[in-house]
Amino acid sequence: MRAGEVLGDRYRLFGELGRGGFGIVWEAYDLRLQRQVAVKTLRHHGGRDAATDLARLRRETTVLARLSHPNIVQVFDLGELESDGEQFSYLVMELLNGQTLKHVLAGGRPELPVALDWARQLCAALAVAHAAQVIHRDVKPENIMFTAPDRQVLKVLDFGIAQIGDNLDGLTTAGAVIGSAPYLAPERWRGEPGTVRSDLYAVGCVLYELLTGERPFNAGNTVALMAQHLEEPPPRPLALPAGPADLVLELLAKDPADRPADATGVAERLALALEEVRDLRRRADAAFQAAGDGRPADAVEQLRPLVEQFALAFGPADGRTLRTCHDLAVALVRLGRSEEAYCLLAELLPAASAALGDGDPQVEAIQRRLARIPVPGQPCRPGILAALLGTVNRTGT
Repeated sequence: MRAGEVLGDRYRLFGELGRGGFGIVWEAYDLRLQRQVAVKTLRHHGGRDAATDLARLRRETTVLARLSHPNIVQVFDLGELESDGEQFSYLVMELLNGQTLKHVLAGGRPELPVALDWARQLCAALAVAHAAQVIHRDVKPENIMFTAPDRQVLKVLDFGIAQIGDNLDGLTTAGAVIGSAPYLAPERWRGEPGTVRSDLYAVGCVLYELLTGERPFNAGNTVALMAQHLEEPPPRPLALPAGPADLVLELLAKDPADRPADATGVAERLALALEEVRDLRRRADAAFQAAGDGRPADAVEQLRPLVEQFALAFGPADGRTLRTCHDLAVALVRLGRSEEAYCLLAELLPAASAALGDGDPQVEAIQRRLARIPVPGQPCRPGILAALLGTVNRTGT
């Protein structure tokens, strides 16, 4: 099988998108409907493994055909053909032009609002699958892909080892450990069937990685990784708002009964957490207004933790984070703590200049404010800004 070949007198192959043990995924063109598609091909090379791969391809087709949701990849066709004297099966799906979540995470942790929205979309997709009695059983970043380079919409892929209801056929044998070790629930390590809550445990692993940039468990070998999933509590992510931090630990509970009951409820909690993060600017503006209303102590008390929350949500060099630091310095001046304000602004100015550029209005505002404050008699203690930004991108117990 090669580029230029037409499958079933309809799908012209252009080039490979990827290959693995299951076969090859091609970019192709549907000559009948005149649209680009993805075609997953599998060669019938005989043997037990080949039969299992073929069964999984057919399973994936069956599952995807019964699921319809904006966050689940669409399936269009299934067929068989002979090419160069060999038999192939092929599955035709929508073509996604973005990257996998695994590839995206390799470039660093996303901003908190983005991470929460991606996890919400993942749960929305799983809620539809679960309502159709489909347990994915292999939720992981490799099986989540974005529809376009803008990363606004993701799709859940690869239902090849999905469990339909309590059906324990050759692909869902009782006692078999099926799935990806870094995202496998404790009960799945014990060979128990997949459930809604075992999928949600995998969601917890993915969410943890989205929020911290690290997996909850990172042992170097499968046996040690199994022990961590079975026995070791995950470290609580630091610097997170309470809602997402609590949710991720609930999802990673060892006992399935202690996890949330369904993906819909998890999606709702993620949406609520997202709204709370988006509300940070309103809270910061209200806190700054307290300083103008003659309550600078209240302003300082409220703004100080907000700096860390902005840094976590948008990054320590983001303009919103830097503006909140500036607001805190203004509140400190009004509280009569000019030396502390000066030292904060002295560290903030080069950071803002590097992030935003010397001509940025925020940078110029910091320069003007700093020029109006008397220079302290004693040298500034270093690390004030770093202490405010806190534990961004770190985890701990």
